[in-house]
Amino acid sequence: MKRGIIIIILLLPISILSQSEILDQYIKEALKENLSIKATELSIAKQKSRAEQARKLWNPNIDLSASYLLAQGGRNLVFPIGDLFNPTYATLNQLTGTENFPTDLENEKIQLTPNNFFDAQLSISKPLINSTIKYNQLIQQELVNLNGVDVKLTEQDITYQVKTAYYNYLKSIEGINIINENVNLLNEVLEFNKKLIKYDKATIDILSDVEIQIANIKTQGVQLKEQQDMAKALFNLMLNKSLDTEILIDENIVASLNIETRSIAELYKQALSNRVEFERIKIAQNISNLNVERINKSKQPTLGINAGIGLQTEEFNFDNGGPLYTAALGLSWKINDGGLRKKQIDEIKIDQAILNNQNAMLKQKVEIEIVQSYLALQSSLQQIENQKSIIKSAQKSLDIIRTRYENDAALLIELLNAQNQLINGQLSSAVIKYDYLIQKALLDKKLAR
Repeated sequence: MKRGIIIIILLLPISILSQSEILDQYIKEALKENLSIKATELSIAKQKSRAEQARKLWNPNIDLSASYLLAQGGRNLVFPIGDLFNPTYATLNQLTGTENFPTDLENEKIQLTPNNFFDAQLSISKPLINSTIKYNQLIQQELVNLNGVDVKLTEQDITYQVKTAYYNYLKSIEGINIINENVNLLNEVLEFNKKLIKYDKATIDILSDVEIQIANIKTQGVQLKEQQDMAKALFNLMLNKSLDTEILIDENIVASLNIETRSIAELYKQALSNRVEFERIKIAQNISNLNVERINKSKQPTLGINAGIGLQTEEFNFDNGGPLYTAALGLSWKINDGGLRKKQIDEIKIDQAILNNQNAMLKQKVEIEIVQSYLALQSSLQQIENQKSIIKSAQKSLDIIRTRYENDAALLIELLNAQNQLINGQLSSAVIKYDYLIQKALLDKKLAR
C-alpha cells in the first residue's frame, strides 16, 4: 500500500475538480468484477438467446419420423366374399354346364391394425405469413434493450458507490494524519514541560493535563482507524477482492475543488437528456405499442406450407409401398374472437397511461434531486471557505499562545484549548472536502455522467 502522508490542503482554491487515474482504474475494476453486473450481463445473454429463438421461428422445420408395428388380434373387418360370389358362381356353373367357378369361397376376416407394418415420413414445414412470430421477434429485441438499460443503471450506481467508499477511506486516512501531527506537537509541549520541571520552573502535575490531552486525541485516532478499516473492507468488497487488500492512495485527489458554473435549469436539462430511467420508460412504451400492433395484426390469417415424402409397407415389401408424396398449404383465420382483442388493447392502453404517469413523476423526481445536489454543493463550498478562515485563525492563535507559553506569559489550559480548536478545524476541513467530493459524485450520478 502506498502510505505517504496525504498533503492537507487547508486553503483550497475554488477551481475544477481533478480526475484521479487511480480512482478511474478502480472503477473499471469494480465494473468488471462486480457480481451484480455479471448477473445482469447473464440476463442479457439469456434474453439475446430468446430474441434469436424468436427469429429462428421463420426458418423451415424438417422432421423425420418412422415406426414399425407388430399387431395380433383386435377388431376385424369382415369382407363377405363367399356371400357375394358363391351364388353368382353357382349360377354361372349351371348356365355353362361346367364346374369352372368355385362355389365354396369363405368370407374373409381382415385385421384392422396392420401387422409387420413399416411407416417412414420426412416432412418440411415453414410459416409464410404469421404476425405473432413477427411481433414476438420485435418484442424480444426490445427486451434485450431493456436489459441493457439495467446494466447502465447498475454501472452508474456502482461508480457512485466506489467513489464514495474511496473518498471515505481517504477521509479517514487524512484524519489519522491530522491526529498524528497534533500528537507530535503535544509531545513537543510535553518535552518542553519536562524541561521546566527539571529546572524547577514548574511542578510535575503540569504533565497530567498534556498527557490527558494526548490520550484524548489518540482515542479519536482509534475511532478513525476503525472507520478506515471499515471503509477499506467496503471498498474491497465492491471490487470483489479480499477485504484486507491494500488500497492505492491518490494524494492529489483534492488538489482543487470546483464551483458548478451551470445553472440548475442547465443541469436539469442535461439530466432529462441523459438519465437512462427515461430510456427504460421509452422502451416499455415501445413494447406496449408493439403489443397493440401484434393484437391488431392477429385479425389477419396465418399461412404456412408443408411438404413431405414417405414410405408405407407391410412385410417390408417395398415394391408395394412406393413413395408417398405430400404438399399442403395451411390457412388459419380467426374471424371473430368475441371481443377479446378489444379488451386486450384496452388493458394495454391502461399500461400506457401508467407509463406516461411514471414519466411525469420521474421528471419531478429528477428536478428535486438536481436541486438538492446543487444546493448541497453550494453549501459545502461555502463551508470550505468558512473553514479556511477558522483554520487560519486557529493556527495563528496557537502560534501566539505557544510563544507566550514558552515565555511563561500564558497558561497551559490556553495552549491546550488553542490546540483543540486547530485539531477540530482541521478534522472538519477534511470532512467537508471529502463530503464535497461525495456530493459531486452524487450529482454526476444524477446527471448520468
